[in-house]
Amino acid sequence: MKDKAEQLIHLKLIAVAIMWGGTFIATKMASAVFGTFTGAALRYVFALVLMIPMLYLQNKQAFRISRKQFFQLLILGFSGIFAYSFFFFTGLKHVKASHGALIVALNPVMVMMLSAAINRERIRPMRLVGILLSLSGTALVISRGNPADLFTMFGWGDALMLGCPVSWAVYTYFAKDALKLSTPLQASTWAIILGLVLISCFIPTETYPSQVSLDIWLALAYLGICGSFLGFVWYYQGISKIGPVRTAAYNNLIPVFAMLLSVIMLGESIALYTLYGSLLVIGGVYLVNRY
Repeated sequence: MKDKAEQLIHLKLIAVAIMWGGTFIATKMASAVFGTFTGAALRYVFALVLMIPMLYLQNKQAFRISRKQFFQLLILGFSGIFAYSFFFFTGLKHVKASHGALIVALNPVMVMMLSAAINRERIRPMRLVGILLSLSGTALVISRGNPADLFTMFGWGDALMLGCPVSWAVYTYFAKDALKLSTPLQASTWAIILGLVLISCFIPTETYPSQVSLDIWLALAYLGICGSFLGFVWYYQGISKIGPVRTAAYNNLIPVFAMLLSVIMLGESIALYTLYGSLLVIGGVYLVNRY
């Protein structure tokens, strides 16, 4: 039974990688119409419409949390919902979905580096090689295939997208402690609620579009239901069962799915340096999680 339960977790995490690959496409569409905070808020409203009733049915006491739980979940809400949404929505206004996905592929490396820094763990030689490979691949993508021009080619879109793996590393690392006192559904619901409160403070600074087409609403619904509701709950289940580093390893698959979907749905072209960069990033992340 234990093996079957773990196999189910791995299948769920593969599904999460596919769904999160699609979030780059949906966010690219939504960010062209909505402001950063308005778009992010609508995404999480869609998610909470399903999550709050489900959490209430699962455990009516789940909305009563201790002070310790509140601060744990506030960290998750700030890092994984508020900060990540800001970097994600704003960054994708300036770079291609496939480009952004490769930068965000640094998530597992950032999780491992943060864990090593806080726990004062020595990084194994092969993991260090993996980190260097991943950073090299990201540099290749950011420099548009010309590493010598890295700093001249580095733009705001790249800087914003780099904020995603940093904020996600904080989110993933601290989720492990939060899940000692909260269930995956409770933790993800509370994190979204608290993050949404922070996001809502900035909505008045943005303008609302006069008309919104059906495909944009469907993109936001996808972000809320697949990218947030299912994605966050299953991701938390993974952290709870197999740990943050092994769970974050499935983020390796996200840029692959994101690139495929960006070509199919957005008609984006994939440059040769993007393919080389993806091989370096994914290979590096594999070494980080293999050794």
